[in-house]
Amino acid sequence: MIRVTTYHSVKREIFINAKPEKVWKALTSGEERNKWETKSCKIELKVGGKFSADYGWGVAHSATIVEIVENKRLIMEDENNGRTIWTVTPQNNGSLVTLEFNGLWTGDLGMMEMENSSFGQYQFMRNMKSVIENNEDIRHLFWNSWIGMQHKTIEREGFKAREIVKIVPNTPADEVLRIGDLITSVNDQTVTTYDDLERVITEMPPQQEIKLVIKRDDKIKDVYLVTVPYGSTKSPTPSK
Repeated sequence: MIRVTTYHSVKREIFINAKPEKVWKALTSGEERNKWETKSCKIELKVGGKFSADYGWGVAHSATIVEIVENKRLIMEDENNGRTIWTVTPQNNGSLVTLEFNGLWTGDLGMMEMENSSFGQYQFMRNMKSVIENNEDIRHLFWNSWIGMQHKTIEREGFKAREIVKIVPNTPADEVLRIGDLITSVNDQTVTTYDDLERVITEMPPQQEIKLVIKRDDKIKDVYLVTVPYGSTKSPTPSK
């Protein structure tokens, strides 16, 4: 049996009202990256140099720098041959910052992990923009709450929603939601992308009641849950 290995690629971009030189410094200085992305970062800025980052929450990453074009492009490669490519392009007296990365994601959980990585990286890009433009670190707004479920994009014949692929025990989602449920809205806001749903839930304070509209067994159903601190497994009882 031949096993086919497929790399999936993710691309995100954001405009920052700053010259490429300033953005480049934010990307290539460990001290500067700590202001918008990491808790601890070390960068040996040369081809063959090492990059190591601690993001908190038990998440760390290391890679080797394989290409540098000053003020324009930084490429790093990890031990699994996954590449992270940062590109800075002058645009409208500012900079268009593009991030591309790839990985070996397969199956429902793999696709969820890919979308989760894309969302997380873009949150940090939003913070980089805020720090560079306004000198304001907004990480305290991110990842405040959750309900304890993981999801991925599903699209069938023009119908697009969030499909639940994993539920964490002893969380608000446990015994209320089911794997395979399709979420179409949160608090009457339509959610079709990973970012749509995560931004609504994770950026609200804990102990907030939320309304999900789900599709289960071809029937539409309203579900009420209460958020808990991100990563927590305690489940409050909803008022409805």
